[in-house]
Amino acid sequence: MLMFTDYVEKIHSAILKEIPDFSMSELVVGQPGHGDISARLIRYLIKKENSLIISERISKDIKNLDFVQDATLENNYLNIRIRPSFIFNAIKETIDATGAFPDVFQDPERVSVEHTSTNPTGPLHIGRARNSVIGDSLARLKKRVGYRVTTQYYVNDSGKQMMSLYLGYEKFHKGEKPTVELLLDGYIKTYKYFEEVGSEKEVEDLMERYERNDADLISSVRKIAAIMLDGISRDLSTIGIKVDDYTWESAFMITGETGVVMQKLSPYLHDEDGAKYVDIPGLRKVFVQRGNGTSLYVTRDIAYHMYKFSQYDQCMVVLGEDHKEHTKSLAYIMKELLGYNNELSFVFYAYVNLESGKMSTRQGNSIPMISVYERLREKSLEELKKRYGEEADPSTADKMASSSFRYHLLKYNPSKPITFRWEDALDFNGETALFIMYSMVRASSILKKVETSVNEISMEGISESEKELLLNLYLYPYRLTEASRNSKPEIIANYAYQLASKFTTFYESTKISEQPESIKKRQLELVKFFLKILEDSCEIIGIQKVEKL
Repeated sequence: MLMFTDYVEKIHSAILKEIPDFSMSELVVGQPGHGDISARLIRYLIKKENSLIISERISKDIKNLDFVQDATLENNYLNIRIRPSFIFNAIKETIDATGAFPDVFQDPERVSVEHTSTNPTGPLHIGRARNSVIGDSLARLKKRVGYRVTTQYYVNDSGKQMMSLYLGYEKFHKGEKPTVELLLDGYIKTYKYFEEVGSEKEVEDLMERYERNDADLISSVRKIAAIMLDGISRDLSTIGIKVDDYTWESAFMITGETGVVMQKLSPYLHDEDGAKYVDIPGLRKVFVQRGNGTSLYVTRDIAYHMYKFSQYDQCMVVLGEDHKEHTKSLAYIMKELLGYNNELSFVFYAYVNLESGKMSTRQGNSIPMISVYERLREKSLEELKKRYGEEADPSTADKMASSSFRYHLLKYNPSKPITFRWEDALDFNGETALFIMYSMVRASSILKKVETSVNEISMEGISESEKELLLNLYLYPYRLTEASRNSKPEIIANYAYQLASKFTTFYESTKISEQPESIKKRQLELVKFFLKILEDSCEIIGIQKVEKL
């Protein structure tokens, strides 16, 4: 729970005196062209004969609040402006007391955020990395608003793709020391081999042995998968992502949990030629067991969520948009058939494509995430050397590359497909992480270079650029709440850019060092607020601070 002086709540309370059912959702904060806070009264007053009288009473009550500078009625919309001194003090008091704005109270709810969970059949490619960036940012966001969060990776070490990876090693590289490159080579060759022989019987036989709990095969496949998984984890670490918990799909076969699933579902099972399925109203038959008695992916996924529900109050999963039908079936089974009331939610994203089409590891036309990172790092170091020569810091290039990579994948609505183009990823101008990072460098420089000996703060002569920056700083807790409630970390990405833009306008129009001391003190405090809040938002989205840029 976020803790701060909430002027929206105070305005809501005042309006409730005249409109008892007025919803908080009808208060809009920071909408350009309107007040600092706008109250949409039209839905409540349109059918009332005395609507004008009521709206004028509300306006009068709002104007009497000590923190309100002005309130104007326009067509049943009440546009409210807050006194800058009250916004300034609300931020300052919280930062002085806690070191952050807003403060947070620990929520007892435990939250699981599952992300990435790609089959460990090759290096993480740029398309799947979008899942990782969204999931990690979502986990950071949930932590920031007070939840106890654990990130999870569901390791799919069964199924056709994993058996093909294992078969590729056995058929083409047996006896050689397995490496990521060697395993990937065998994996690609296996699919070409299937096309040549016109049959996938070998991998189908492996799948049946695996799903019948063949201990030796499971152990061998896990060793192969672990090599790929270590590579994926290393790649993720380059962009600041560390997963808390890895859960292996095969564990639910080994422990017999898939059998527990079948037992719990037994009242709802139907038979079709020996295979077992459940009927999902309005959807389809969902098969949970093959005719030969082996389990299916969905069976093991149910077992996995039974495990998660025993540990967490909320379970969030980041998935590609092609998983929507599966999630509807899963949600129905968990709640309606098995009776779980834990909150289960999904964040879907559109894949990142090449200009030549969709990426595929087994077809060998994917771009590894680490290759994109390394290109970004190389370009970053080139830019630094243009400015600083041999004094260019390689660690700064690391931070520039990681931040640029994450921001490029996060700033868009997840439902929007991204066609990957190098020129976009390597653009160091415009709405980019580097613009945000540079504004932090500027703010830090001001605080180092400009000093004042007074403690008195004057609110006289506050400029429009200061007011705009101050209001946008105050909006942070509302954007945090909105982003968390809707599971949209891109809201914070866009907020960080907008805040940096407001600061840039202020910076370019203000000579802080030339101001009278009490105004200089105010403006230095404003820069301090900006740096604190921007750093806070950047921690959520994975943008790192640098000393110079």
